[in-house]
Amino acid sequence: MQVKRVSIKKGFGGSLEEVVRNLLPTDTGYVEVQHDVAHKEHPTHTHPTDEILHILEGSVYFTADGETVLCEAGDRIFLPSETVHSSKAGPDGCVYVISILKN
Repeated sequence: MQVKRVSIKKGFGGSLEEVVRNLLPTDTGYVEVQHDVAHKEHPTHTHPTDEILHILEGSVYFTADGETVLCEAGDRIFLPSETVHSSKAGPDGCVYVISILKN
């Protein structure tokens, strides 16, 4: 799946296993599970590949295209390659699955 623009979709839900199976690329790519402690910041950066992030627990303030959105459990962030973005975990931290889509 090629990601064409940043978008956030709410209400996906699912267990860790369901999310990993759903986000595991059918072509070349992989998923990883990440845990950010409360208020952990990822400064402005880009990635060379398309990514999809699925929030499992907690929350994260995600900034892209000049807009900051609070993402919570069950939300998915679709992030095209080379998109400038940053994030900051919420007060309870954040656990999320990242699907890295190799080109």
